[in-house]
Amino acid sequence: MFELISEQELVVAAGVFAVISLLCWGYWQYLTHETRKRDAASVAKLRSWLGRSYEDASKGYETAKTNLEKRNRRNTIVIDLIHDLGDEFEGRDSAEQEITFDEAFNAIAAIRGANERTHIMVILHTLGGYARPAHMIALALKKHLRKVGQHNPHKHPKVTVYVPYVAMSGGTFIALSADRIYMDETASLGPIDTIYGSFPSEAYEDLIAQKGVEQTQDLLVLLAHEAAKYDKYAQDVAREIINPVHKLPGKTSQALADHLTSGEMSHSQAISPKSARKLGINLSTKLPADVYSLVDARIRMIQTKAVSEAEKEAREAAEKKAAKPDADGDDDPQPTAGRPGRTDPIIQKVIDKTLEGIE
Repeated sequence: MFELISEQELVVAAGVFAVISLLCWGYWQYLTHETRKRDAASVAKLRSWLGRSYEDASKGYETAKTNLEKRNRRNTIVIDLIHDLGDEFEGRDSAEQEITFDEAFNAIAAIRGANERTHIMVILHTLGGYARPAHMIALALKKHLRKVGQHNPHKHPKVTVYVPYVAMSGGTFIALSADRIYMDETASLGPIDTIYGSFPSEAYEDLIAQKGVEQTQDLLVLLAHEAAKYDKYAQDVAREIINPVHKLPGKTSQALADHLTSGEMSHSQAISPKSARKLGINLSTKLPADVYSLVDARIRMIQTKAVSEAEKEAREAAEKKAAKPDADGDDDPQPTAGRPGRTDPIIQKVIDKTLEGIE
């Protein structure tokens, strides 16, 4: 037989239960408060980032780059090709809108100076541009891998490319020369087929096939001839450049090169990480936080540089105007802002009263 619980024991049990419940409620309130604090701090940090000045963004960029170079025990160099992808034709903050020869020369010089133990990180944010500079950078990376010698590109990649947002056309070409590509889940690569005279090279062939040579303008026939030669050149270079690690089982990297240069895809078609894996591209979607920080800071620098310079010029003009004395040397009141030549309201009242006295 079970013994009945005494009234005193029941009171004690109820008290213990109440204390435990109170402690649990208090802990839950504490966790809720801390979560709200973290959320508020996160939002405040985001708002602060959105309002960063050029100087703050520049410091963030340098800090992120330094962190990336120090994050590996082995010696590491960071090469970033981050372009102004805004609507303005001329890039702000001296930022290019496409891969240029000057950028290629600087990148190649850094790659050439690296020894065989150096890990090269290339960070891309570009829509591509003229093909030759991208080819040159990819060739330099391939040469560095030959200097490194035999290694396992899956476990110990020596050249890595990071794409937090976009690396189309020539950017994809550079990326495919690396041992491994790191892409954000929302990032995209693109085809590396040739664009000649604003159109894909195969478009000229299709046009001539439909209309016939006799019915096609001479200029288009000549463009088609040149485009065909350039298309063949691009395919040969792609076969040479694409890292052998990027391939499907049972196929070679040449198959990937032929697919991406075939023109089967639209030149602006995005290749997501999921699609890239299906093509056999060796990639990961785990990017270091400092990669995002570096690219975001550089983008912010590009966005704020023009505003920063305009504000600086306006401030200098105002200071110059304030410091400039009148032609007669007197410190006469100046017209107020808003309406050129408008007299100060206080002085106008004095003039009006004086005129009333004269009348």
